[in-house]
Amino acid sequence: MSDQTPQPRAPMRRSLRVLLFASLAANLIVVGLVAGAVFGNKKGGDKPPRDADFMGAYTRALPDQDRRAIGRAIRDHHRNSGITREQARKQFQEMLGLIRATPFDADAMRGRMLEQAKSSFDRRQAAQDIWLQRVEQMTDAERQDYADQIEAQLKRAPKGKPKGTN
Repeated sequence: MSDQTPQPRAPMRRSLRVLLFASLAANLIVVGLVAGAVFGNKKGGDKPPRDADFMGAYTRALPDQDRRAIGRAIRDHHRNSGITREQARKQFQEMLGLIRATPFDADAMRGRMLEQAKSSFDRRQAAQDIWLQRVEQMTDAERQDYADQIEAQLKRAPKGKPKGTN
Protein backbone atom coordinates (compact mmCIF):
# COMPACT_ATOMS: atom_id res chain seq x y z
CA MET A 1 0.00 0.00 0.00
CA SER A 2 1.29 3.43 -0.81
CA ASP A 3 0.70 6.34 1.44
CA GLN A 4 -0.68 9.04 -0.82
CA THR A 5 -1.35 12.28 0.92
CA PRO A 6 -3.33 14.79 -1.06
CA GLN A 7 -1.27 17.66 -2.38
CA PRO A 8 -2.36 21.05 -1.08
CA ARG A 9 -4.18 23.00 -3.75
CA ALA A 10 -2.83 26.33 -4.81
CA PRO A 11 -5.03 29.30 -3.95
CA MET A 12 -7.13 30.75 -6.72
CA ARG A 13 -5.10 33.14 -8.84
CA ARG A 14 -5.96 36.81 -8.47
CA SER A 15 -6.61 37.15 -12.20
CA LEU A 16 -9.18 34.35 -12.00
CA ARG A 17 -10.91 36.01 -9.04
CA VAL A 18 -11.05 39.28 -10.98
CA LEU A 19 -12.44 37.44 -14.03
CA LEU A 20 -15.11 35.74 -11.91
CA PHE A 21 -16.09 39.04 -10.31
CA ALA A 22 -16.27 40.68 -13.75
CA SER A 23 -18.39 37.76 -14.95
CA LEU A 24 -20.82 38.26 -12.08
CA ALA A 25 -21.02 41.98 -12.84
CA ALA A 26 -21.61 41.20 -16.50
CA ASN A 27 -24.41 38.79 -15.61
CA LEU A 28 -26.09 41.44 -13.50
CA ILE A 29 -25.89 43.96 -16.33
CA VAL A 30 -27.45 41.50 -18.77
CA VAL A 31 -30.21 40.63 -16.30
CA GLY A 32 -30.91 44.34 -15.77
CA LEU A 33 -30.97 45.04 -19.49
CA VAL A 34 -33.21 42.11 -20.33
CA ALA A 35 -35.49 42.60 -17.32
CA GLY A 36 -35.82 46.28 -18.11
CA ALA A 37 -36.60 45.52 -21.74
CA VAL A 38 -39.13 42.84 -20.89
CA PHE A 39 -40.76 44.04 -17.67
CA GLY A 40 -40.16 47.78 -17.58
CA ASN A 41 -42.99 50.28 -17.73
CA LYS A 42 -45.79 47.84 -16.92
CA LYS A 43 -49.04 48.94 -15.25
CA GLY A 44 -47.38 50.68 -12.28
CA GLY A 45 -45.55 53.24 -14.39
CA ASP A 46 -41.80 53.75 -14.26
CA LYS A 47 -39.92 52.03 -11.51
CA PRO A 48 -37.15 54.13 -10.00
CA PRO A 49 -33.66 52.87 -10.75
CA ARG A 50 -31.56 51.37 -8.02
CA ASP A 51 -28.46 53.36 -7.23
CA ALA A 52 -26.22 51.40 -9.64
CA ASP A 53 -28.84 50.19 -12.12
CA PHE A 54 -27.58 52.17 -15.10
CA MET A 55 -28.51 49.66 -17.82
CA GLY A 56 -32.00 49.46 -16.37
CA ALA A 57 -32.26 53.24 -16.67
CA TYR A 58 -31.21 52.98 -20.32
CA THR A 59 -33.96 50.50 -21.08
CA ARG A 60 -36.67 52.16 -18.95
CA ALA A 61 -36.03 55.45 -20.75
CA LEU A 62 -36.86 53.89 -24.13
CA PRO A 63 -40.36 54.19 -25.58
CA ASP A 64 -42.47 51.07 -24.93
CA GLN A 65 -42.34 49.85 -28.53
CA ASP A 66 -38.53 50.15 -28.64
CA ARG A 67 -38.13 48.36 -25.32
CA ARG A 68 -40.36 45.51 -26.48
CA ALA A 69 -38.55 45.29 -29.84
CA ILE A 70 -35.15 45.16 -28.13
CA GLY A 71 -36.39 42.50 -25.72
CA ARG A 72 -37.67 40.41 -28.65
CA ALA A 73 -34.40 40.87 -30.54
CA ILE A 74 -32.39 39.76 -27.51
CA ARG A 75 -34.60 36.69 -26.99
CA ASP A 76 -34.40 35.86 -30.72
CA HIS A 77 -30.61 36.22 -30.67
CA HIS A 78 -30.35 33.91 -27.66
CA ARG A 79 -32.62 31.32 -29.29
CA ASN A 80 -30.73 31.51 -32.59
CA SER A 81 -27.44 31.17 -30.69
CA GLY A 82 -28.69 28.04 -28.95
CA ILE A 83 -29.07 29.73 -25.58
CA THR A 84 -32.09 28.01 -24.09
CA ARG A 85 -33.50 27.42 -20.63
CA GLU A 86 -32.76 23.74 -21.09
CA GLN A 87 -29.12 24.56 -21.82
CA ALA A 88 -28.93 26.74 -18.69
CA ARG A 89 -30.47 23.95 -16.58
CA LYS A 90 -27.98 21.47 -18.03
CA GLN A 91 -25.09 23.78 -17.13
CA PHE A 92 -26.38 24.11 -13.57
CA GLN A 93 -26.71 20.33 -13.30
CA GLU A 94 -23.14 19.93 -14.53
CA MET A 95 -21.96 22.45 -11.93
CA LEU A 96 -23.86 20.61 -9.21
CA GLY A 97 -22.18 17.40 -10.31
CA LEU A 98 -18.78 19.05 -10.07
CA ILE A 99 -19.58 20.48 -6.63
CA ARG A 100 -20.77 17.12 -5.34
CA ALA A 101 -17.90 15.12 -6.86
CA THR A 102 -15.57 13.28 -4.53
CA PRO A 103 -12.80 14.11 -4.72
CA PHE A 104 -13.58 17.69 -5.62
CA ASP A 105 -11.87 18.78 -8.84
CA ALA A 106 -11.19 22.51 -8.54
CA ASP A 107 -9.55 22.63 -11.96
CA ALA A 108 -12.66 21.21 -13.63
CA MET A 109 -14.77 23.72 -11.70
CA ARG A 110 -12.49 26.57 -12.79
CA GLY A 111 -12.78 25.46 -16.40
CA ARG A 112 -16.58 25.30 -16.21
CA MET A 113 -16.70 28.73 -14.55
CA LEU A 114 -14.53 30.22 -17.28
CA GLU A 115 -16.84 28.75 -19.93
CA GLN A 116 -19.84 30.27 -18.17
CA ALA A 117 -18.07 33.63 -17.86
CA LYS A 118 -17.36 33.66 -21.60
CA SER A 119 -20.93 32.67 -22.40
CA SER A 120 -22.24 35.40 -20.09
CA PHE A 121 -19.94 37.96 -21.68
CA ASP A 122 -21.10 36.92 -25.16
CA ARG A 123 -24.78 37.29 -24.15
CA ARG A 124 -24.14 40.69 -22.57
CA GLN A 125 -22.23 41.84 -25.64
CA ALA A 126 -25.08 40.78 -27.92
CA ALA A 127 -27.64 42.61 -25.76
CA GLN A 128 -25.51 45.76 -25.76
CA ASP A 129 -25.04 45.55 -29.54
CA ILE A 130 -28.80 45.26 -30.07
CA TRP A 131 -29.41 48.27 -27.80
CA LEU A 132 -26.67 50.26 -29.55
CA GLN A 133 -28.16 49.47 -32.97
CA ARG A 134 -31.41 51.07 -31.83
CA VAL A 135 -29.63 54.15 -30.50
CA GLU A 136 -27.72 54.45 -33.80
CA GLN A 137 -31.04 54.44 -35.69
CA MET A 138 -32.35 57.40 -33.68
CA THR A 139 -32.40 60.86 -35.20
CA ASP A 140 -30.43 63.57 -33.42
CA ALA A 141 -33.65 64.88 -31.86
CA GLU A 142 -34.71 61.39 -30.73
CA ARG A 143 -31.28 60.81 -29.16
CA GLN A 144 -31.47 64.14 -27.31
CA ASP A 145 -34.93 63.27 -25.98
CA TYR A 146 -33.68 59.78 -25.04
CA ALA A 147 -30.75 61.29 -23.12
CA ASP A 148 -33.22 63.51 -21.25
CA GLN A 149 -35.33 60.45 -20.40
CA ILE A 150 -32.27 58.57 -19.09
CA GLU A 151 -31.30 61.56 -16.99
CA ALA A 152 -34.82 61.73 -15.56
CA GLN A 153 -34.65 58.01 -14.70
CA LEU A 154 -31.35 58.48 -12.87
CA LYS A 155 -32.64 61.48 -10.89
CA ARG A 156 -35.68 59.66 -9.52
CA ALA A 157 -35.50 58.88 -5.83
CA PRO A 158 -35.61 55.20 -4.86
CA LYS A 159 -38.92 54.02 -3.36
CA GLY A 160 -39.35 54.97 0.27
CA LYS A 161 -36.49 57.44 0.10
CA PRO A 162 -37.32 61.14 -0.26
CA LYS A 163 -35.32 63.14 -2.80
CA GLY A 164 -32.23 64.78 -1.39
CA THR A 165 -31.50 62.09 1.21
CA ASN A 166 -28.64 59.63 1.04
